[in-house]
Amino acid sequence: MKKFAIISVVLILLAAGAFGYSLYHYLDVTGVLKTIGQTATPDQVATEEPTLNMDSAGDSSEDGIFSAYAKTAEEYVKGLSREQMVGQLILGVCPDLDTAKTDIESYHLGGYWFSEDNFYYLSKDEIKSELAAVSSGSSVSPILAAREEGGYYTTVSNLDAFSDETYDSPRNLYESSSMDAVRSAEDKKAALLSSLGFNLNLAPVVDMPEEYDQIMYSRSLSSDVEIVSAYAEYVTKAMQDKGVSVALKHFPGYGTIHDTTESIVVDTRDAKEIMDKDIKPFKAGADAGAHFVMVSNVVVQNMDKNHTAALSSTIHSVLREEVGFSGVIITDRIDDEDYSGYADGHKVAVQAMLAGNDMIIAGDYKTAYEDILSALTDGTLSEQLISEKCQRVIAYKYANGILQ
Repeated sequence: MKKFAIISVVLILLAAGAFGYSLYHYLDVTGVLKTIGQTATPDQVATEEPTLNMDSAGDSSEDGIFSAYAKTAEEYVKGLSREQMVGQLILGVCPDLDTAKTDIESYHLGGYWFSEDNFYYLSKDEIKSELAAVSSGSSVSPILAAREEGGYYTTVSNLDAFSDETYDSPRNLYESSSMDAVRSAEDKKAALLSSLGFNLNLAPVVDMPEEYDQIMYSRSLSSDVEIVSAYAEYVTKAMQDKGVSVALKHFPGYGTIHDTTESIVVDTRDAKEIMDKDIKPFKAGADAGAHFVMVSNVVVQNMDKNHTAALSSTIHSVLREEVGFSGVIITDRIDDEDYSGYADGHKVAVQAMLAGNDMIIAGDYKTAYEDILSALTDGTLSEQLISEKCQRVIAYKYANGILQ
C-alpha cells in the first residue's frame, strides 16, 4: 500500500510538470502571433507581431455584406456544374472583343477586365454595344470591369470618344486643386462607367507612399491616413451608388516601397507599421460597404516571407478577421510575373484559392481554369471550398444587380 502511494505521488508530480511546460509553451507561442490569427510555424515565432482592435465581420457569406442574397446564391450554385463554378472564380484579362465573346462561355468566366486596347476608335454607343454582346454570350451574367483610376491608368476616359472626360490622377487633382476636385472626378467616373455598362472599377488605389520614387506615388492620393481613409469611404459610396463596384487596392498596402526593377517586390517594413497605418483605409472602405478588395503581389516579409500577399493565407486572415472584410477578395493579376516560387508547390491559381481569394485575375485564363479544375478533380481543392467561393461571387452579382 505504501509503495502504491509513493508511485501515485510521483505520477501526479510528473503530470503537473508536463502540464506546466505545455501551458508555458502555448502562451509563449500564441501570444507572439495572436494578431495573425494562425497557428504558429517555426519562422513566424521569431518576432512579436502587432495587434489591432477592429471588429470582425467574419468570412461567412451568410453574415457579410451580401447576406441578403446568401440563400439565393446557394440555390443558384447548386444548379451549376463543376466547370461553371470554377470559371466563375476567374476574371479574365480581355484579349480582344471577338475572342471574349466566345471564351466567356467556353470557360464559364466570372467576367472580364477590359483595357483601352479593347476600345480604340470605338464610339460610346459602340462600346456599350460590345459590352452588351460579351455579356449576352454568357449563361451567367458577367462582371464587366474597368480600371479607371485617372491619370495614366484608365480604360475609357482617355479615348478620343471621351476627350472631355479625361481625369487627372487623384494626387495631381488633390495637390493642384482640392479634395472637392477629387470627389467631383470620382462622381463623373462613376456616371461614365455606369452609362457604358461597366459594373466594377478596379480602383481606388489606397496605398500611401510618401516620396515620388516610391512605387504607387503617382497613382495614389496622399500619405495622410485620415485623408486616404476618407477618400476610400467616399469613392466606395459614390461608385457603388451608381451600380459600379469598387476594388480597394492593393492590400495590405505598398506603403513606402521604392520603385525597383525586380520582378518580385519585397516589403521589409515592420508589420506594426503596416497594421497601424496602411490597412486603415481598407477598413474605412470595408465599413462603407466596398464589394471587392484586391490583394497585391508583394512579399510582405514581416507578415509572411514565404508567399506573395495574394498567395498568403496569413494576409487573407488579416483582411477577413482584423479588417472585417466580408466581400469578394480578388488577386491582382497572378500571371504577369512568375510567382510559382511562392505557391507551396501548387499551381499559382490553385494556391490563390487555398490562400483565401474568391477570384483571380489572369491573362492566361485558360490555363488558370484548367489548373483549378484539375486541382478540384484530384482533391487538392475541395468541392465545398469551390462552392463557397462561387456562392460569394454569385451573391455579389445579385447584390449589384448583375443577376436578377
